[in-house]
Amino acid sequence: MTITLQSCSTISNKNAEKGNPIARVYEKQLFESDIEGVGKGAAKPEDSILAVKNYIDSWVRHNLILHYAEDNLSENNIDLEKQLTDYRESLTIFFYEKELIKQKLDTVVSEQEINDYYNKYIDNFELKTAVSKMRYVMIQKSIKSKTDSAIVWLKKRNEVNQSKLQNFCIDNAVKYQISDSTWFSIDELYSILPISENNLDNAPYNKSFQSMSDSTYQYLVSFDDFKLKGNAAPIQYVRNDIINIILNKRKLAYLSNVHNSIYEDAMQNKKFETY
Repeated sequence: MTITLQSCSTISNKNAEKGNPIARVYEKQLFESDIEGVGKGAAKPEDSILAVKNYIDSWVRHNLILHYAEDNLSENNIDLEKQLTDYRESLTIFFYEKELIKQKLDTVVSEQEINDYYNKYIDNFELKTAVSKMRYVMIQKSIKSKTDSAIVWLKKRNEVNQSKLQNFCIDNAVKYQISDSTWFSIDELYSILPISENNLDNAPYNKSFQSMSDSTYQYLVSFDDFKLKGNAAPIQYVRNDIINIILNKRKLAYLSNVHNSIYEDAMQNKKFETY
């Protein structure tokens, strides 16, 4: 009896610390302390009151559904302890491995590694869509200054013209891409250029310069190269994919080594036994 009285006393003290109950769902209670801070950031008192009411209503609805779920699920379906333990263990390992990779994994992929992987597995990089190497400058139609010069700089690539074009784009362009190694899929071209006013069916394959416009903008476009669907993708087009593949392989190999090292160390130091 003494133990029972102490237990009840302990529960009462804990409940007293929580303040008065403000809601109940079956045996579960919501206390004043549970809603501390709710609605404190509200601009007006009525907004704060509404926030508290909404919180309480949400709590009631959640616990009603939880009660019915617990009552109506079979023991097999409600074995939450094991599931939670498994989840916690998996999450702990995940964060440990993530931190290891962050601290230890070499994430530098050289151009030589990229080229070697591309050449070895080039059959895996078949294009699913046509792609075009394009440079473009998007400017307001109202801009007339130096537009003719920008066209010349875009058409005739050299170090001096590239520098002048870069400065022009910084000062005038809404958007631009003037790197000579940028490949775009056909869908990407259609999302960038004004296809409603311009027919692009053949433009990406002509290796030509085009000036096109819509109601607001003018587009200076140089189509420099193309690859058709079914051909091997240009290495620049799949460069980021190759880097991710190499890093993923490197990560898996590193984690495998870590796992084996932990196992071998534990075995040598008799940290585990099998019966």
